[in-house]
Amino acid sequence: MWQRKQSVFLLVAAMLAFATWLFPVATYEVGERTFEFWTTGLYVDGGAEFTDRALKIPFSIILSVLGAAMLVTIALYRNRPRQMRFVRGTYLLVLGVIAFLFITDNSMQAYLEGIGEVDSNYGPSFFMPMIILPLAFMAERAIRSDEELVRSTDRLR
Repeated sequence: MWQRKQSVFLLVAAMLAFATWLFPVATYEVGERTFEFWTTGLYVDGGAEFTDRALKIPFSIILSVLGAAMLVTIALYRNRPRQMRFVRGTYLLVLGVIAFLFITDNSMQAYLEGIGEVDSNYGPSFFMPMIILPLAFMAERAIRSDEELVRSTDRLR
């Protein structure tokens, strides 16, 4: 199970999905105030949640489900077709997360521009879903090549 390269790709992708809890998605500086956009919400200077602008999408829950799905996919190593379906499902989830991260970031910036000029910096959690996507593609390719290898050996018998 662990010696297969798709397991490594999926494990790294799951670790990245869970690591989004540890880093901010973006930091916005508006005048003297600093706002941090985490997967759990928007926070002001000292860590108090900014309740005027709540997240519409629960990124932390979605990314946790994504990480758990990647770990479950590793455990499905005996059923490669099901494993490929799980990985393809995670593509859609990751693409949705990336799209909604961009949309949420743009709406946060637009809202904060109402307060003043916004200087934004992206954190590691902004780029992690963009790294998860190619890892999922590489895992799916490795699963497909394993399936083709098994089929070719079955033909030889």
